Amino acid sequence: MDKRLLVLALGMFALGTDTFVVAGILPQLAHAFDVDIAVAGQLTTLYAISYALLAPTIAAIAGNVPRKRLMLAGLGIFVLANLATALAPTFALALASRVFAGLGAAMYSPTATGTGASIVEP
Repeated sequence: MDKRLLVLALGMFALGTDTFVVAGILPQLAHAFDVDIAVAGQLTTLYAISYALLAPTIAAIAGNVPRKRLMLAGLGIFVLANLATALAPTFALALASRVFAGLGAAMYSPTATGTGASIVEP
């Protein structure tokens, strides 16, 4: 197997895991931000919505951007946004950082999928 596929797969695993990790710690997040668990669930919702809406948009807009640059930028935004979520002093900042995490995922995912398809033989 091509090692590049492993790198792409690990990135996709991180994006997918991020979707569900927050759901597992909602009670702790709700307590930390002093909000209801249902409200804390918006952290997952905003990530998923921004990811879903921005992925096709960015794929269309960034067609001329080199794939490697776009994927690295996406992963960079994704990591920084998740770090910001972990350090967020307020719930509003945590929500905003989850939107940016979705942006990073939206930059990486379609590009990684297309890159993976171009790496393998028919």
